Amino acid sequence: MTLLALLLVSPGSVAFAQSLGNPAELIAKGEFAVGAQGNWVFKQAFEAHDMKVTYSDGYKHTSRIGGVDFEGDQFYMGTITYGVIDQINLFAKLGLVTGGTWTDNEPGDNWKSDLGSNFTWAVGAKGKIYEFSNGLGFAAAAQYLRYDNRKVNNWRSIDTGETAAGFGWATDDNIDYWQVDAIASVYWDLGRFSPYVGAGYNYSKVNYTGKWTYEESAYGWVDYDASFSNQNNFSALVGFDVGLGKNFTANVQGTFVSSTALTIGVSYSF
Repeated sequence: MTLLALLLVSPGSVAFAQSLGNPAELIAKGEFAVGAQGNWVFKQAFEAHDMKVTYSDGYKHTSRIGGVDFEGDQFYMGTITYGVIDQINLFAKLGLVTGGTWTDNEPGDNWKSDLGSNFTWAVGAKGKIYEFSNGLGFAAAAQYLRYDNRKVNNWRSIDTGETAAGFGWATDDNIDYWQVDAIASVYWDLGRFSPYVGAGYNYSKVNYTGKWTYEESAYGWVDYDASFSNQNNFSALVGFDVGLGKNFTANVQGTFVSSTALTIGVSYSF
């Protein structure tokens, strides 16, 4: 599944919302840019949701989970961007997500787990809406990001420190994750340095499945199934691009509300 934005156009170059694309200004028609990008997501909060529970003897029930926090996710991505025209770029990203943790927010019954390393990818578009003669301008971007079959390991109680394995449970848990972003931003092109601020919409969806099997076969197993989305859909961002010379450009960006994150990247255009 892909998401590409149809963006309004005007002459010139632009820097904006670079966590959505290659960390650089727009490139010209027919040009390519390649780069590397690191995105550290310090916290992303997800809504309360229902958890469907099925036991090996056929009994089923639904539990209510008060909310989930993903913390410490690190995205390391290679990027490639193509200039369709001077004012519209298409991009793709490919890389690794690693280092995250999952916390269930249930007072008196808080559990935490580690999220495994996993292949991830993204596609999208970015472009300019309008730029004034003094370098002040408006831009937009859209992105679809995804990973599948990411392992969830090492469940432990935050309250007591006890682990699922210590209780005799072997766990097999996975999540599929996808995220859509649409951002509008205001930038000021000051030559090599281009600061910007932006706001937009973020929707992130997690599909979780798990099977816990007890060490004594007579007790059997328990299946878990749940879907949940992010708690806050509004995204705010602030950042800047800086030209390094010889077709290299670097970018730094902070993202807030929908998640708390820092993005740093560099790219080379040709």
